[in-house]
Amino acid sequence: VTRFFSFHKEYFDNNGDQGNLSVLKFFLGQQSVSFDEVSELASADFVLVGDASRAALREYGKELLDLAPALQARHVNGLPTLVIGSSYELLASEVDWLETPKRGSVVSEFRTLVTDEAGPVLGYRNSSILDLDFVRSGDFIATTLFGPILAKNPTLLDQMLLACGGTSADWEPKMKNWVESIRELAPTHH
Repeated sequence: VTRFFSFHKEYFDNNGDQGNLSVLKFFLGQQSVSFDEVSELASADFVLVGDASRAALREYGKELLDLAPALQARHVNGLPTLVIGSSYELLASEVDWLETPKRGSVVSEFRTLVTDEAGPVLGYRNSSILDLDFVRSGDFIATTLFGPILAKNPTLLDQMLLACGGTSADWEPKMKNWVESIRELAPTHH
């Protein structure tokens, strides 16, 4: 059994970030690996902290910052974690274990980032962060790219599936072609 924790999934899903759980559950299910939700971060094999509205961050920001020590432990140990969008920005501005990014004007765009660990990673960002769009420590990822990034990035998905006790995804050809056609449309940034 692979256990996941999603921080206030009803509010931290601003751009479909909970879709990352759906794609993991789908492919793990194909592999007969059960993927069950837990209510405590400490007992989770995989953690998702999605993008949230300003209102949700005002309401739950302190609670998210209270999870910072547990998230730091996951970061240090490279445990499977996705911290996405505004949640990443909030944490990066408040903790010393994530490098503080440079800020500028807000840019909203699709982009492909070239990463050492997962090759090109496609996503949409709406952020004032000028650098550090994708920070990784083992299987701990913090990124400005929100939404279901695992569904759009087969290499990254495979890495998370392996980290969650599964194997590489077995895509239906039509699904794989659709994902690849989306990926071809985005500009690349280094």
